[in-house]
Amino acid sequence: MKSLTNLTRRSLAFGIALCLFQSAQATLFYTEGFNYTPGNLSGNDSWLGGSGQLQVGSANLTYSGLADAANPGNDLLVNQGAAGSMTVNFNGSAITSGSIYYSFLAEATTLPTANSYLTDLLPTGGTPNGSGDPLAVYVGQQVAGSQFKIGVRHSGEGSGATYTSGSWAVLNQVNFFVVEYTFVGPSADTVSLFVNPTPGGSQPTADVTLSAAGTDAANLQAIGFKANSGTSAGNWTFDTLRVGDTWADVTPAVIPEPSAVALLGFGLLGLAVWRRVRC
Repeated sequence: MKSLTNLTRRSLAFGIALCLFQSAQATLFYTEGFNYTPGNLSGNDSWLGGSGQLQVGSANLTYSGLADAANPGNDLLVNQGAAGSMTVNFNGSAITSGSIYYSFLAEATTLPTANSYLTDLLPTGGTPNGSGDPLAVYVGQQVAGSQFKIGVRHSGEGSGATYTSGSWAVLNQVNFFVVEYTFVGPSADTVSLFVNPTPGGSQPTADVTLSAAGTDAANLQAIGFKANSGTSAGNWTFDTLRVGDTWADVTPAVIPEPSAVALLGFGLLGLAVWRRVRC
């Protein structure tokens, strides 16, 4: 009986240690599924701003294989035609080192006709500014009437955004985007964009990478969304926002996490041992 008890203790200790180790490796700073009553986003949770062009919709975007947000429900509609913006802090304190990953689902409901920005990673107290933001996500026209392009821009980069496009960049298709900002050092920070990566997979080669271009961020703490006074940016639906400090934080698959599987296995082992002792 003593050996069985020791086995149980060792198994449980190993399972707990495994979970603690995995938790220590990553931080999911923020997740947003827009589980609010349809209407203005302003006033929900900690979103700041007053734009009537940013509305909570009544649908829910999904992407094959990607786990839903912790608080799924509706979505965010960004409609052009009147200027306005909204921001939310993704962390209680500013981040000044390492990498920040920001992922989201997006669907074009009206195609853009010119280059413009939609969402950003911002410093403490920042508001969407496009060319002045540490990392701004831009969209534009690739093929008139049928295909858009998406890109990223680093603060102060004089050449504008760098874009990518493909057969996925069409009207009414949900795509999965990840952007990354990495603090490297003076005039050396990097910005990357990933299009439709495999949920639960390892980090692939970026579709766009900007190295040592633009002005480095003093810090990062907020997400921003922008509606423009004109309509050239097109209309968009967003959902399932995540911000973390590792790739795995923001690209989880719909299968159980390894820690959950381990706990289940150790739980079954403990039950088997208990039943054997009872016998």
